[in-house]
Amino acid sequence: MRIGTMSILFREQNGTSEHIGYVESLQRIRRAGFEVADLNLCQLCAHKTTLHQDNWQEETEKISEAVKTLGISLPQCHLPFKSKKVHWESPEDYAYYIEMFYRAIDVAAMLGIPWAVVHPERSADHPGFTRAQHLAANHKEYDALVDYALRKGLNIAFENMRMGYGSDAEDLAELIDSFHDTRIGACWDTGHANTHYKKGDQWDALHIIGNRLHCTHIDDNRGDEDLHLLPWEGVVDWARVIAALRDINYSGDLILEGFINLFAPDSLKDENGRHAFAVMSQLLML
Repeated sequence: MRIGTMSILFREQNGTSEHIGYVESLQRIRRAGFEVADLNLCQLCAHKTTLHQDNWQEETEKISEAVKTLGISLPQCHLPFKSKKVHWESPEDYAYYIEMFYRAIDVAAMLGIPWAVVHPERSADHPGFTRAQHLAANHKEYDALVDYALRKGLNIAFENMRMGYGSDAEDLAELIDSFHDTRIGACWDTGHANTHYKKGDQWDALHIIGNRLHCTHIDDNRGDEDLHLLPWEGVVDWARVIAALRDINYSGDLILEGFINLFAPDSLKDENGRHAFAVMSQLLML
């Protein structure tokens, strides 16, 4: 296992409408000590990247050059999802969301990223659905998108949620297996699992996912809210999580999804990044 971080470690410029671009984000990630990163494409729909513009291919080439120059590995990315920051409820907004979803796939393919993380279809949009109906809703939403990604050489990892369909490991395994394709796998979010499972124990759930697991989101919380804290700032039993990952022979990366820099002034971001690297490094010693 290697340690890495999402590019969101350096993205937000608190108190402004500006954001840190991917190239600068990767540069600062590398200076913090990380050699592995997840390219977060979630905000493409919300115009918090340069990739929604017409010159997105040129911008992707700049990212590609930065990756080569810095010697950073991009084993995974995060595709857009329906959130409060993304307009998707009107037919026009939904069409744009889907357009940007396809573009995110194209960006990942151009960069040679092997795995892309996807959220299962929102259970809140389908109140009263049975488990079988939720599964069908996911195929309706994602079949064409997944097929396009696979044809582009991009594998898909469905992420465990905090609540609703996809929060139980059994649901996630069912969804993955229903595609009958080993290029469809799982991303395990330790923070989501910590709020979902009683007492936060993730051992059994990780063993249910087993060899379906190809990506991780590593973050901590106190068992109620999805706070995206660094490891050991919450109540996740990290020794047990890492032991479970080793027991299922997980060979992928440990990717931090931390909000340590979400509200920090820019003058503190680099120091916070170095601290995040030091904390993540401790996980490999468990």
